[in-house]
Amino acid sequence: MNSYLMWLFPVISAGIGWITNYVAIKMLFHPRKPIKILFMTLHGVFPRRKKTLARRLGIIVEKDLFTPDMILDKLKTEENKEKLFKAIMVRVNEFVDEKAVQFGPMLQMFGGDAIIQQIRTGMENSVKEMVPKLLDDIGQNISSISIEQVVYEKVMDFSDAKFEDLLMSVIKQELTFIEIMGAVLGFFIGLIQVGILMLA
Repeated sequence: MNSYLMWLFPVISAGIGWITNYVAIKMLFHPRKPIKILFMTLHGVFPRRKKTLARRLGIIVEKDLFTPDMILDKLKTEENKEKLFKAIMVRVNEFVDEKAVQFGPMLQMFGGDAIIQQIRTGMENSVKEMVPKLLDDIGQNISSISIEQVVYEKVMDFSDAKFEDLLMSVIKQELTFIEIMGAVLGFFIGLIQVGILMLA
């Protein structure tokens, strides 16, 4: 065999390795809808198993990534308690100011600004006591929500194209690496073939 032609083996093998992996990766996502060819049905792995993947993703998110306890712990930090307290007090003060204008003459009879300040202080103390209880109530409501089901329904609402984009945004680099490794391994296999032919 012509020695120059022999050295095409690594190039051809690299091309075959790359194409094989490229096609295999494409078949993870395509065809998006089942296509029957004779006795075979072609359907992308991910579109075919979308329901299973959505359910498993929901389980993972609820158990390991976004549990109700984690959400509640985050809500109950001192920083968030202070933010909630301030947000409520803004509304309380707006309400007090509005009523102070509405009942101004009557309030003047009972101490005017002093009574208004007493009302503000009383409301402030009540809100401080209320915030932890309010967060507990929020936590109970969050616990009743099935995060698994929310994630499952959200993923199932995705079109096949959107679902592919979502997965590709996570694993695109890894899939590209697999394509390249197909070419690299193919190239080395071609070199081995050349070596065998040269020794024969």
